[in-house]
Amino acid sequence: DRSTVGRLIRREVGTGILIGLVCGLFVSLLSQIVTKGNMYLGFVVGISLFCTLIISTIAGVLVPLIIDKLRIDPAIASGPFITTINDIVALLIYFSIASALISYIQ
Repeated sequence: DRSTVGRLIRREVGTGILIGLVCGLFVSLLSQIVTKGNMYLGFVVGISLFCTLIISTIAGVLVPLIIDKLRIDPAIASGPFITTINDIVALLIYFSIASALISYIQ
């Protein structure tokens, strides 16, 4: 049912934004403390974590729905797909933001 899927995706995106904000801010502040005020590193890590968590929550909803449509048991098949997607996306986001910031600074 499309309305159920839409409601589920909206709820998960909201959860991802909330978790991303909390974790992104926390990690950003923590990296500021650990690196003695390196603002750029804190920004890159915080924004990367924020974006990654939002995309991860979306993948965590969409992958099981797609696998279920393919008539495969989502409980068994989703784990490896979600983990792989999260790893790839997290690295792409982190390195994209870091390289964009490096080119902006120079």
